[in-house]
Amino acid sequence: MKSYVGLLWGIVGIGLLAGAVEASEKSVTGDRVIRETQEAVTATKDYTIQQKDAFQRKIQTELEEIQVHITKLHGQATHASAEAQTDIKKAIVELEKKKDLANKKAQEIHSATASSWEQVKSKTSAAMDDLRESFNRAKSHLP
Repeated sequence: MKSYVGLLWGIVGIGLLAGAVEASEKSVTGDRVIRETQEAVTATKDYTIQQKDAFQRKIQTELEEIQVHITKLHGQATHASAEAQTDIKKAIVELEKKKDLANKKAQEIHSATASSWEQVKSKTSAAMDDLRESFNRAKSHLP
């Protein structure tokens, strides 16, 4: 994300430099610089919002898929041996806790500011990675 923001600012900078070349033909006014800067800031904010929305949709879809798998694990546990059922139930409890944490982190995406976005994204990704690992461990208890 930071590289995209940097790229956007780089493009704005090049545009401003190109505008400076044209300055010999047109006068550059303070109002024009302010307007172009505001446009660049708005474009950056719009891009950040788009990235947040796409990331949140992706995470929400994955959380829904994992919930379906958890439901299947419950059903499969009934067909396992007593010892395996105990292990599977423990794994499911751990999985549910991690799913709830990941869901909480996903909810924070919506309220993330431009300055906190990278941190929220990183923490949500880490929670999702942990959830995936827990899911794989839970699946390994199945016969």
